[in-house]
Amino acid sequence: MDSVASIKTSQIVRLPGWSGNPDDEFCCELRRPSLLTLAAKGAITNPLMKTARKIFYSGLSPDGGSLEEEGRVLLEIARAAMISPSLDQLEAAGIDLTDEQLVAVFQFTQLGAKALDRFRRLPSDIDGDIAGAEISLQTEPNSEN
Repeated sequence: MDSVASIKTSQIVRLPGWSGNPDDEFCCELRRPSLLTLAAKGAITNPLMKTARKIFYSGLSPDGGSLEEEGRVLLEIARAAMISPSLDQLEAAGIDLTDEQLVAVFQFTQLGAKALDRFRRLPSDIDGDIAGAEISLQTEPNSEN
């Protein structure tokens, strides 16, 4: 049986950066807090419980509840998940997480690092993309026919 000291509870992950450029990444140490534990400890307040429950069971969806409530729940999850730098450290420096970063942190807390694969684009996906290279630039019908 593992000793408590040997249990790894955090992981360094690559999150999307602030520029929107796929090469821009933000490395952060995250842990996967329990949403139920956060609720039980009062980190997610009663007015946010309905939204937290919806997010927990159904995930984020465009036809969900109030954006304000979803944002507040995602911020509390990020606050509990982020170890280094912490959300408090970023906020003290005047830095806000982007929507994409908040969603990535939430995805990590629910599904682990594998959930962040959709936020990463490999250079081969960008440089080697020639889809559409054979599309004709002709806009008028060919009069020679």
